[in-house]
Amino acid sequence: MAASALRISPASAADDALYAAAKKEGALNLYWGSYEQKTIEEIRDAFKAKYPGIEVSLLRQASQTIFTRLRLEIQNDAVQCDSIGTTNLLHYKDLQKLGAIQPFKPTNIDMVPEAFRNIDPENTYHVGAISLTTINQSTSVTAPPASWTALLDAPWANQITTGSPAFSGDVASWVVAIRKKYGDDFLRAFAKQKPKVGQSNVDTVTDILSGERKVGSAAPFSYSLTQQAAGNPIGVTVPSDDAILNLGLTAVPTKAPHPNAGKLFTDFLYSVEVSNILAKNFWPTLRTDVPWAEGRTLESIKWYRNPVDNLAAEVAEGIAKWKEIVG
Repeated sequence: MAASALRISPASAADDALYAAAKKEGALNLYWGSYEQKTIEEIRDAFKAKYPGIEVSLLRQASQTIFTRLRLEIQNDAVQCDSIGTTNLLHYKDLQKLGAIQPFKPTNIDMVPEAFRNIDPENTYHVGAISLTTINQSTSVTAPPASWTALLDAPWANQITTGSPAFSGDVASWVVAIRKKYGDDFLRAFAKQKPKVGQSNVDTVTDILSGERKVGSAAPFSYSLTQQAAGNPIGVTVPSDDAILNLGLTAVPTKAPHPNAGKLFTDFLYSVEVSNILAKNFWPTLRTDVPWAEGRTLESIKWYRNPVDNLAAEVAEGIAKWKEIVG
């Protein structure tokens, strides 16, 4: 069934009560790094349209920047964030240890793909985005690298742009996956290619469109497709040795100034409206009953997701190895 044909369900009694409480608070402060600016702004605007009377402030930065700001607010007992969305599991493990995120089970969490439901037994964080990391390239490149290992070939020396695992959770997830697949020898060979290292993986798109680099490693699949659809000279390659699937996560801080608004926004993420926005912007949808753009599905793309056991430690080690080897 097409997403546009889906009937939007009326709010439940629980939603009505949560909206009433959130409306009394009157504000919502979003700290989000999981979606690029356009998509999260559209989600914000749809929330404001559905729930009038709640003023929404959005801070969209790289995941690590968002997390660092919240940690400083916690340290100073001056939390301003009502909803945090980042792509790094380490952030939420750290916040859990501090007791800094509160339990909340969203109303429609059972609409997300089964593998991504109830990812935290304590219900302090939930899936907020499903992202795929692939390769992107300038349309001037007639034979782009078809795999991650092909990035190490001679033609791509001084031509690669990438984000940093120290700032981007998606890039950190990619580094963990690459080390599992190919070990640190990959990172050593990758460093010899002299990649331009930015912060967010979105920086790869900027570098390619500006002509500064030709190929993006650990690049954002969805945002690259959006730019391609807009007519910009960028293409997307799903590597033969797997796209890397990572989950953006979301939570409501324990000392959020507007906790009900934060919870209402979490509920809203699993609405038909949000999944329609995600499909339009080439993101995997958060509901199983709303199709992805262009008929894609989880089953139609060859992908790999890092096992969650020991993932937090592996992310930390991957970031340290990246700094040591790539810089």
